[in-house]
Amino acid sequence: MSIERKEVEHLALLSRIGFSDEELERMEKTLDPILDYVGRLSKVDVQGVAEYQDEEPGLGLRADVPSDCEEDVKHIILENFPDKLGDALRVPGVFENPKG
Repeated sequence: MSIERKEVEHLALLSRIGFSDEELERMEKTLDPILDYVGRLSKVDVQGVAEYQDEEPGLGLRADVPSDCEEDVKHIILENFPDKLGDALRVPGVFENPKG
């Protein structure tokens, strides 16, 4: 599978990534082998191959248990945050008056 420059430009636009002409050319050359490999993988016959199963279920993730220390954590964060208004943390605006 071959990817064209317009497709790379479109992907960059969707990703909100700005590329120079050299970077676009490099991405074109980099993405081609990756897409070729994915294309080869899609042709592999996996008929009869068992789906992956965890050997020890439950070992990977810990239980999400509520904690009594929530107020303490909130207090510590508020105490150490450089700019706050009451119990709200103040951060620079992203969409209004962007810096840089």
